[in-house]
Amino acid sequence: MSAEKELLLQVDHLKKYFPQKKRPPVKAVDGVSFSIYRGETLGLVGESGCGKTTCGRTCIGLYPKTAGTVRYRGADVHTMTEKDRRAFTKRVQVIFQDPYSSLDPKMKVGEIIAEGIQSHHLASCRAQESEMVAQLLTLVGLRQEHATRYVHEFSGGQRQRIGIARALAVDPEFILCDEPISALDVSIQAQIVNLLQTLRQERGMTYLLIAHDLAMVRHLSDRVAVMYLGRLVETGPCEELFRHPAHPYTQALLAAIPIADPETEKRRQPDILTGEAMLSPTSAGCAFAPRCRFASPRCLTETPSLREAAPDHWVSCHRCE
Repeated sequence: MSAEKELLLQVDHLKKYFPQKKRPPVKAVDGVSFSIYRGETLGLVGESGCGKTTCGRTCIGLYPKTAGTVRYRGADVHTMTEKDRRAFTKRVQVIFQDPYSSLDPKMKVGEIIAEGIQSHHLASCRAQESEMVAQLLTLVGLRQEHATRYVHEFSGGQRQRIGIARALAVDPEFILCDEPISALDVSIQAQIVNLLQTLRQERGMTYLLIAHDLAMVRHLSDRVAVMYLGRLVETGPCEELFRHPAHPYTQALLAAIPIADPETEKRRQPDILTGEAMLSPTSAGCAFAPRCRFASPRCLTETPSLREAAPDHWVSCHRCE
């Protein structure tokens, strides 16, 4: 990454464990490190349950960390003063996965969008606040009169647009997009993806994009980080990683992407993962080894570290050393 780019988020050896009664803790995030620079999108991908959402929410302080550090513009996210936290919440916002449960059904749309404006005192009067809400609704492809309606009157895609307008209300520079289209109908997913792309181009937004939809990740991301059972197994520039995946898990994920041509899709033989999807919390070795067709005895006893396989392309696999 160019040294001229401005570093926004720096994550170093982040761990987030969830304790269990009479059992070892669940290692949802286990030593993850990455950086995000101003104006770029980092796609964080992996199967459901791999720790993506927990990682993202811990990165912005919604969950307390177990170990490691997360710094935003040099400030430790988990030890901020109340004043710094307030400034941080203006700079950093979230678009949640479920547009049905993330919006208060008792509030009108205008009230939902205006919450951040009021909290950060961004409008000098009620008229200015109403004007700001109207502009935000127009920006995300809704009508100004929608401000007086309740969320139950809207479709899933419209509700997600409301959630995006709420996130944009405080003019943030960084947005955590947590599976922003997974709860939506396929027919409207592309609309939300295009909206996020347009906002990035017009406003210079920075995104941490959490997703399992690899087609969307490829469309929106500059770099991609692949996560498996709480650990990063591969990171790199988006096109480089999609064209030359090095880790067997990444290869399997990409092989599972459907092909638009039915005849081609019928003939191909996808790389189907087998074996157990979990290691016990005390197990040594590569977490993916039980499902990897290339696993050797070393993979079962020695945890691989991330190594640079190509410029800015890092892989955690003994085969790539």
